Amino acid sequence: MSQNYLKIENLTKKFDDYTVLDSISSSIEKGSIYGLIGTNGAGKSTLLNCISGIYFNDNGFIFTNGEKIEDNVNIKDDISYISDEPYFFNSFSMKDMAKYLNKVYPSFSMDKFYEISNLFPLDITKKINTFSKGMKRQAAIVFALSKNPKLLLCDESFDGLDPVIRQLVKRIIIKEVTERSMTVIVSSHNLAELENFCDVIGIIHQNKIIIEKKIDDIKENIHKIQLAFKPMIDVSEIKDVDIVKYTTRSSVMEIVARGKLDDIIPKIEKLNPILIDPIDISLEDIFIYEMEVTGYDASKVLI
Repeated sequence: MSQNYLKIENLTKKFDDYTVLDSISSSIEKGSIYGLIGTNGAGKSTLLNCISGIYFNDNGFIFTNGEKIEDNVNIKDDISYISDEPYFFNSFSMKDMAKYLNKVYPSFSMDKFYEISNLFPLDITKKINTFSKGMKRQAAIVFALSKNPKLLLCDESFDGLDPVIRQLVKRIIIKEVTERSMTVIVSSHNLAELENFCDVIGIIHQNKIIIEKKIDDIKENIHKIQLAFKPMIDVSEIKDVDIVKYTTRSSVMEIVARGKLDDIIPKIEKLNPILIDPIDISLEDIFIYEMEVTGYDASKVLI
């Protein structure tokens, strides 16, 4: 049975008179990877800063395993946060930084540091301030995972990484999730980046989470199907099928429909089409349809 590890209740965060997060609520299961999607300025970083305890909430609560995060030192030791702009001591090498973190955090493991750093093309004896932006992100990822966190927060952590390193990072995180039931929240403005990585996607827009769905659930319940009729029929003749969107061209009709594919196909077959061809549909397309139904302009939410 799944277990909620992180619970957010009516979280509100303001800066002066500007509300960045407005009564946000969410539950995230232990051992899952949650993708937080939104444009720049949507509130992704603010939410992660609240969860990590860097920012205090103006209203609402955040719990892990039923305990409040705020002012709870023991819980904060279970969290690793890879910020959008990781900070390191200027004169330190990766090895120096690891020794420092090993003294500060009881859960930090030097053995794990050496194990993970060996997977990356990084020289742990060189000063970190000589690293490129992408190398600094890699170093931050190594340090975060060496802490054996129960909760890993990643703020745009794949930006600046080349495709090979990006896939490596994903494989390492998935391994930690599988072996230790680590819970992960990863923010991004790129939905396609997270399509085959996350269990759940939440889209944040205008201070609120507007859509939150398990990827498996939405992929099973919305489908794009290409149909051919001769002669062409009107879409209204397709009865008892929840059609979200359709286009027609000559004798070909393309529909996007909600429901189980095994339920949809027999209803269409009654109309004797000369072709029924289910087409792969991207996660981004699915969320565009979801937002259109709820009245949001996808072009302003997904970039």
